[in-house]
Amino acid sequence: MMAEERLDRIETMTNDKGYVSTKDLAALLQVSEPTIRADCRELEKQGRIIRVHGGAKSRQTQGILTRSLEKAMDDRQNVGEQEKDRLCRYAASLVQEDDCIFIDGGTTFATILPYLKGKRIRIVTHSQIVVDSFREDNGELFVIGGSYSPQYKMNLGPIALAQLESFNFQYAFLSCAGIDLNRRKAYTAELETAEVKKKAMELAEKSFLFINGAKQHVKGFCSFADLDAFDGIVTDAAGPDIPDNFIVLEES
Repeated sequence: MMAEERLDRIETMTNDKGYVSTKDLAALLQVSEPTIRADCRELEKQGRIIRVHGGAKSRQTQGILTRSLEKAMDDRQNVGEQEKDRLCRYAASLVQEDDCIFIDGGTTFATILPYLKGKRIRIVTHSQIVVDSFREDNGELFVIGGSYSPQYKMNLGPIALAQLESFNFQYAFLSCAGIDLNRRKAYTAELETAEVKKKAMELAEKSFLFINGAKQHVKGFCSFADLDAFDGIVTDAAGPDIPDNFIVLEES
C-alpha cells in the first residue's frame, strides 16, 4: 500500500469511528506501530486528524454536541469496543466486597458486569443497558425509575432524581459526551442526563469519569462538572497538558 493511500485510509477510519488506537490501525493496515505514529504526525501536520496518546482522533468531532446531533445508543454500541472494555475492567477493579456503586447510562459501561461477577455488591443504575446484561452472580441490582428515554436507553427526570436521593455510594462511575481540557469541564448533550450525573456525584464518596480518546476536546451543550471534581478521570488515551487526576490506561 502506498503511503498516500495509507494516510487516506487512516483519516477515513478515524472520521468514521471518532477515535482509533495506534494498535488497531497497525493491525488493520498491516504495518508497524512506529509507521502509524509517523503517518499520524504527518496527518496532524496537514490538519486532517488530531493526534492523542495511543491513537488518532477525528477533527470532525469538534463543535457543540447537542441532543439532536448525538447518536442513538444502538449506533454507538459497537464503537470503540476494545477501549470501552479496558475502561470497564479498571472500574471493576476498584470495587470491593459490600460496596454500593452507581453505574451511569451510556455504552461506556456495557461490559462492566462480567468483571463484577461473584462480588457481593449493590449496584444502582438508571441504564437499560446495565439491566439487560445483569445476571444473578453480579450482586444486587436497584433500578431507578423515571421517564424512559429510548435515545439514551435510561430513565431520567424528576422521578429518577428523587429515587436516586435514597442511596449512598462508595463509587459513582460516570460517562459523558465530551470534555474540554482548556476550560476543564465535562459535558453532556442535554440537561436531563447532566442532572442525574451531578446528583450521583453528590451521593458518592468517590466519583470517577470514564472516557475514551474520541471524547477529548468535544464540547457538549451542558457542563455538569469541573474536571477537578472527579477523584479520577480514566481514559485510554491522552495528550499533553492533562489534569493531575487523569489515569491513562496502557494497552494490554
